[in-house]
Amino acid sequence: MFHNIKRTLIIMKLILQDVLQINSLAPPYSSTFTKIAFPVPEPPGVSNLPLFIYFDIDNRFTLAQQQWIRDAINGVLFQWFQHLTEKWNGGSNNGISQLATCTNLYATRNSRPTWYLSLPISNGLAATNIAMDQFTRLIRDNGFGLAPQAKIFSNILFPANSSTIFALTTLAQSQVPLSFIVNPAQLDSPGLNIKFLTGSMFHAWLHRAGFYHPKKSSHFIVECPMCIMRGFQIKRTITPDSFYIQFLD
Repeated sequence: MFHNIKRTLIIMKLILQDVLQINSLAPPYSSTFTKIAFPVPEPPGVSNLPLFIYFDIDNRFTLAQQQWIRDAINGVLFQWFQHLTEKWNGGSNNGISQLATCTNLYATRNSRPTWYLSLPISNGLAATNIAMDQFTRLIRDNGFGLAPQAKIFSNILFPANSSTIFALTTLAQSQVPLSFIVNPAQLDSPGLNIKFLTGSMFHAWLHRAGFYHPKKSSHFIVECPMCIMRGFQIKRTITPDSFYIQFLD
């Protein structure tokens, strides 16, 4: 119960960070943070990118847990880079990535981010392209210091397997901090692998890109990361969607 109260207090601070655009975001517990950096790959056709993106990570994570988080963030950057590279298609910019192809098969609902006011988004392909363009904005705003400093909080929810990586759904399109909460107990789970964790981190970034739940099949924010978790393979009845959804907050 105490962990759940702390989770609520952290979420309240994340809301304040979104609304007030503040950097001084102290956790509701005794801890310190360390700044970590990730090199940003440069997809063809995309310019004005920062060299790095930055996070303040909770020092209560063990070194092994920190490495899981690093690998997951690098995995998200790779998926973003790969999508834009395949879409660039040698300069014609009309290609369809593996991620978009897979997502388009299954995502039919909730394809519009909260801030989107343009023409209706017709399918999962269009939603993936919009989401990855928004990832580009998240990366720029983080790396160039236009958004508040991203924080990675440690918190174990009760029960311990009920959360992996949690992020708020933003209402804004720009200056969005890439802050989230990671459950260290899940990082120590023997059933976790890098595909599942990258999908979970990707799902959290989609929240920061403005996409929202429910956590049900056919919804974009669920189907897109599940494609990553399956390695872009088609769904098989032997592994139900609920198996993957357990890793999505």
